[in-house]
Amino acid sequence: MTLLPYSIPKNIWLALLIALAIVFSGQFLIHHIPLLKRDVVATGFLCDMVITFPVIYYFLVIRPLKLRKWSIMLVITLCCAVAYVILPEHQRSYIIQLRKLTVLIELGVLIYSIRKIGKIRAEYKKLQFEFPDIAYNLYKSLASVFGDGIYVKLVASELTVLRFGLLCWKKQKQSSTATDQYTVYKESNYPLLFGVILFACIVEITGLHVVLLHYSKTAALIVSILSVYGMIFMVSDLSAILKSPVLVMSDKLLLRTGLRWRAVVDRNNIASIEKIKDTFQPDINCFKGSIMKNSANLLLTFKHPVNIERLYRKPVWVDKMIMSIDQADDFTAELIR
Repeated sequence: MTLLPYSIPKNIWLALLIALAIVFSGQFLIHHIPLLKRDVVATGFLCDMVITFPVIYYFLVIRPLKLRKWSIMLVITLCCAVAYVILPEHQRSYIIQLRKLTVLIELGVLIYSIRKIGKIRAEYKKLQFEFPDIAYNLYKSLASVFGDGIYVKLVASELTVLRFGLLCWKKQKQSSTATDQYTVYKESNYPLLFGVILFACIVEITGLHVVLLHYSKTAALIVSILSVYGMIFMVSDLSAILKSPVLVMSDKLLLRTGLRWRAVVDRNNIASIEKIKDTFQPDINCFKGSIMKNSANLLLTFKHPVNIERLYRKPVWVDKMIMSIDQADDFTAELIR
């Protein structure tokens, strides 16, 4: 997917592993211990979810990464939702009481965010007019209001995925600054391959859901939700590839493959463009930007290193890349004339 220039720090992965360990161990203990001890274990699980893990998250993620402290409320909300699903029914009232205590704080954050929507939209429209790139401009418009932090980048990434995944039917506005546009998916028949993979995923996920229902309805629900999100992610990838062509402007190029990566290149910075064959093997310093491993048809070499922005990964500087470009001959002729 695109652009946001960061990688997920190890602290976030560690916090995620701790959260999964708490959830699955609590789920297992609550359903496999004697009935007399179940309430005690459930109470301990509740404390781990709404106190222990938020504290761990604060010291592992919020404090070292210098995130906004109010983001802890989102973590507590998610923890309450998970605990409500797993806890025995007679203990769910504790969650409801806790939510009453935190709702005023969350309401304040929500009101603040809603008041800023107009400013975010205005900044987004301004950026879209200057340079059409949905994912990048969404992130920049959010950062202009809430700051340039990892939390903002994650939110922007997820909103971009949902925008392309859930609104995949929506047509993309044509760029007013681009002189020409080149797609990257037609020659590789990527949409056909995607359809086959998506169908196989739906079949396998349905079968896995049925199997898990025999062991744990909660586990089946969690896995199904994650699987549905995974399919939305896949649809978002295809939708972005179909609607985000390479743009050729008077003085710049917007090179990209959907949301996976993007690079803005000065046309004067292009040293050469070569058509490559299937047997071509790029060296270790060449950026692999083709839609599929065996679909690359152009090698672009730059006079000066170019910054490649990638989703969930650090940006890289490269002096050459391979790409999949439909109508490669026309693309090459336009840039070297």
